[in-house]
Amino acid sequence: MNMIENEVNEITLIFHSDKEEDKKMRAFVETISTCKVTVLDLKSDSLTETQLTNIADQMGISINDLLDYSYLETVANEKGFEYLKATSKADVLTLIVQNPLFLTTPILIIGKKAFPYRSAFEILKESLNVDGVAATSSANAEEKRFYIL
Repeated sequence: MNMIENEVNEITLIFHSDKEEDKKMRAFVETISTCKVTVLDLKSDSLTETQLTNIADQMGISINDLLDYSYLETVANEKGFEYLKATSKADVLTLIVQNPLFLTTPILIIGKKAFPYRSAFEILKESLNVDGVAATSSANAEEKRFYIL
């Protein structure tokens, strides 16, 4: 897989189907008809260390911030969370590539921007703020209530 490069009106959802909340988010994203949606399920698809680095850059966060600490209990029990704070960028990337559950998901990439996806409201807000996304013209009354359109 190459770098994840979206055009305007394209969304990429990165999620893990073993996480219940991720599956709910996927269901919502797949209903968006104004955008082309690509779904990457980390249970069957993989990301490279380069792609993870690019995603962190697109999100404006450090590599360590990609870690989902709720899934790191095994590592924490063996070496403690302090070990993870001292781990190099390369070690964190390897850990995530080998154990995709350790990646904080779901992640949305809308256009060239990536962000953690926590609610349907967030995707609406982000899609309305991305230049060229057609969602503003078709926003309903409740959506317009939250934004000056």
